Amino acid sequence: MKFGTTLVVLGLIATVFAQCVITEEEALMNMYVALGGDSWTDNTNWNTGDVCTWYGIGCNIDGYVVSIDLSNNNLVGLLTDDIGCFPYLKSLQLNDNEISGPVPDAIGNLPSLKYLNLDNNLLTGPLPATLCADEHLQYIYLGHNLFEGDIPACYVTSFTFVKEVHLDCNLLTGDLLDFSVYEYMFELRSRCNSFNVECPAWTETTDMLVICSGSCEDCPIVPPTQCPEFVEVEDCGLYYPP
Repeated sequence: MKFGTTLVVLGLIATVFAQCVITEEEALMNMYVALGGDSWTDNTNWNTGDVCTWYGIGCNIDGYVVSIDLSNNNLVGLLTDDIGCFPYLKSLQLNDNEISGPVPDAIGNLPSLKYLNLDNNLLTGPLPATLCADEHLQYIYLGHNLFEGDIPACYVTSFTFVKEVHLDCNLLTGDLLDFSVYEYMFELRSRCNSFNVECPAWTETTDMLVICSGSCEDCPIVPPTQCPEFVEVEDCGLYYPP
């Protein structure tokens, strides 16, 4: 890493520390309370001893949190701003739970983050635009939630090293932006939303795998555009035949 780049990274980490007036342990415990930690499938060692021994928490040699993996662990509740208090965090896996509400803007305060998996939750609101500040992200999994609105324009300009993006099974609208601009990207999942064009022209010419159409039976809510016209489909989400 070049000296100038090192200074930039250290500056970003210092900024995160400045924004968080609590320790990483306190941030984790706030998450524990907000997401119903007492009812988790596994909460071994939480709130006792070194955080690096807590279930799902990985640390570097200096004791800073670098990974959080609480996937499929019965997390229920809302994410809080505490999620942005881990400047060395590289991997955040909270998929396959029942986390609801919007993603806090503080998700953009993770300068070291490379892997983000929030698949299969009940997250709502717009896709978090502040995520674009986490420019080192390589894997972004936001599928199978209830996100709505347009894809932020910065999603196709900010992630230089991105490899996979999952946006499938949401309530997204507007245009399916051209992710083929990314040199290292090899997979995009966007099926089962309500984009203006399900599979725009660029998806036919790119070398990466684009899954932009297909069955929506595994989605939490089938998007209105996927419902057969004038046919009543059981549990078809927001679609109501006239």
